Amino acid sequence: MKRCKRLRSRLVGAVVVLAAALTWPGSSEARTVRDHLGLDVDLPEKIERIAVVAPLPLASVVAVYQGGDVRNLVGIPPDLLNTARRSVLGKYAPGLLSVSSDFYKGGSLNIEELLNLKPDVVFYSGAVHTETYKKAGIPAVAFTHPNIGGSVSTLRTLEMWLDLMEQVLGGENKARGIVAYGREVEAEIARRVRDIPREKRARVLILSNYNDTAISVSGRKTFGEYWCDAVGAVNVGLDVGKKNVNMEQIYDWAPDKVFLTTFTALVPQNLYDNTAGPGHDWSHVPAVRNRDCHKFPLGMHRWWPPCTDTPLALWWFAKAVYPDLFEDIDIPLKVKEYYGRFYGMELTDGEVEKLLSPGAEMRRDFF
Repeated sequence: MKRCKRLRSRLVGAVVVLAAALTWPGSSEARTVRDHLGLDVDLPEKIERIAVVAPLPLASVVAVYQGGDVRNLVGIPPDLLNTARRSVLGKYAPGLLSVSSDFYKGGSLNIEELLNLKPDVVFYSGAVHTETYKKAGIPAVAFTHPNIGGSVSTLRTLEMWLDLMEQVLGGENKARGIVAYGREVEAEIARRVRDIPREKRARVLILSNYNDTAISVSGRKTFGEYWCDAVGAVNVGLDVGKKNVNMEQIYDWAPDKVFLTTFTALVPQNLYDNTAGPGHDWSHVPAVRNRDCHKFPLGMHRWWPPCTDTPLALWWFAKAVYPDLFEDIDIPLKVKEYYGRFYGMELTDGEVEKLLSPGAEMRRDFF
């Protein structure tokens, strides 16, 4: 009889433990991953709720990794929500349109709002909030940004993000193949531009941001270094790094090409019409005189930073810089083929045109 009671007691205890394991969030066997800051992060075996704080494009990469299924995303940056509302990303992953961004309103992290989302894991960038997440008891995985100690290559950065994502999320990586194709594009572009003499290489100015009070260029250790190196162009602002400059400096550089990112509301027409900034006369700049100014497109995300459209961005940038060398490259056709191959999407001519010519509404928006 006593033996029966002891056996019954053990069975009841086992059932209680099993029930707790099945119902307690994050109670399944933990695993450890090492993030891009070199930190070991303990994660629950099953991740069902993800909050993406940064980098800005990362939630779009998660969406593509999962083939457009974003039911496990509970928080995304306001900028990503803005992107999804105004680009094909919202068509590819419509679930993004209802994901909360309240934890990052006003451009700063609200940890209480983030905790209210009850994430199993947080994706973030840089070390500034590491201790905050530790104190809050939230598993947080850092995905480094090229401007923070990593590679300036947008393609290499995308590869790093996807590799770490595989360790964290597991499952099938629907973005597999994008980086390999990007390597092929890099190699083909390098082959075409390798024989251009240094003195004949295009002189490119990249305006990473531009408003009434500041003209910010993209030089060394920025994406601008990668884009220009990838297509054999001269980045006139290379030695400036990432700093504000004045018009006198731009006159001295005399760039052949000017590129604007989608982090500014300005478009090439503003430069042509001399309506870019108070007292800024662009009419003396060769690129403006020759109507050779361009704005980075916006597809699954902005094409300026790393994103799953980076191989397309390489084709687009190469043709914009050296149209004669890439005369055979039909960019709208490339976009349609790429979106069919990697996203299973059939884009209309109108959608492609909008993708390649984003307007002022796509400036960075923290709401």
